[in-house]
Amino acid sequence: MQAGSATVEATESLPWQVMIVDDDKSVHQSTRFALDDFEFENRGLELTSAYSIKEAQELLRKHRNTAVILLDVVMESETAGLDYVRWVRKELANSRVRIVLRTGQPGYAPELDVVRNFDINDYREKSQMTVNKLTATLYTALRSFRDIIQLEDQSERLQGALAMAEKANQAKTNFLAHVSHEFRTPLNGIIGLSEMIALEALGPIGTRKYSEYAWDIVTSGRHLQEMVERLLRFSESGGSRPIVQEAFDLRELISNLSGIGNTESLTTPVNEPGADEGEGDQRPGMMLRADKEAVQSMVSNLISNAVQHNPSGCRVRVTARPTDDGGLVLTVIDDGIGISESLLEQLDGSLAVPDDPYVAGRGGLGLGLVMTKSLIEAHGGSLKIESSNGNGTRAQLIFPPGSLTKVN
Repeated sequence: MQAGSATVEATESLPWQVMIVDDDKSVHQSTRFALDDFEFENRGLELTSAYSIKEAQELLRKHRNTAVILLDVVMESETAGLDYVRWVRKELANSRVRIVLRTGQPGYAPELDVVRNFDINDYREKSQMTVNKLTATLYTALRSFRDIIQLEDQSERLQGALAMAEKANQAKTNFLAHVSHEFRTPLNGIIGLSEMIALEALGPIGTRKYSEYAWDIVTSGRHLQEMVERLLRFSESGGSRPIVQEAFDLRELISNLSGIGNTESLTTPVNEPGADEGEGDQRPGMMLRADKEAVQSMVSNLISNAVQHNPSGCRVRVTARPTDDGGLVLTVIDDGIGISESLLEQLDGSLAVPDDPYVAGRGGLGLGLVMTKSLIEAHGGSLKIESSNGNGTRAQLIFPPGSLTKVN
């Protein structure tokens, strides 16, 4: 990018390249005389002359930065100039240079036909081309050329910035994956050894308080392990894992998640609103066509956030409701502390998530909602969160029409 900027600065100090293409020497002489003291943006002109189409082709190949071509139509043939326009735009693929067509025989190239069918930037009759009109025409053409160069330069800068951003993002993903793998081994050791101490596997501890501390270590270790696994899944997928759809029983999947967090605060009725929650295992199930692993991860993230942020005794509930078009609204509801409106506005798929307990969990990185939002959008659905301070939170996974294959 720095090299590109230096090139642009160097180019801006050079005169504008203008080519005169005409088989009449007097036209070259009069054009040079009229533009002798011409300046645009403190830059003069460097005029080059071609007396045939072949010379014009060689000159343009040599001077790729030519800004304007003052082109005659009738030269070796009645359409030589128009053939040259086609060559410049099609074969040479030069769309930057501004082409001003000048003709002394407009009958051979009617203005409307030429402007409509050929990629030129202006059409002038030589008999009407006074010094003032020539100067004004050149000002207009050079402004257009300048704007094109600036847009191309900005495009190159943006492409360079995008490449750097993609490289940085890949480096971040690689770092997260590496760190996650490195954390696994010591975490397994901490959890395993602390469980042995808590269970007094090698003999009594003596002081009961130490046993309580050991269980605290086990609980914290498992929570940290869950965070590391979540981080690893996110880094391995790059935030956009491929979706593999299959039909599965949604109620069974959610029932298997009842062991997340504080199980005493969690119920998992997968039913339509108003259904009798006392029916137990006889309640009807739902066959959902989606990525089973992704759905499990999404629901797990939402339940974990809800359970972990709540004070003891709060309730977390999971419900699922089919829509008329065969879609599904899966909701995780809690009656906890809620989320402020200002924080809700910031939950939009960024790793820079606010330090809020519902978003990040106790000591979390805020990846749960980021992953959930990414996964539901990959299904063609959306994540909707409704909450307010002190009134709990309702997180909805909205699956698109046709997601439910069967509702018993």
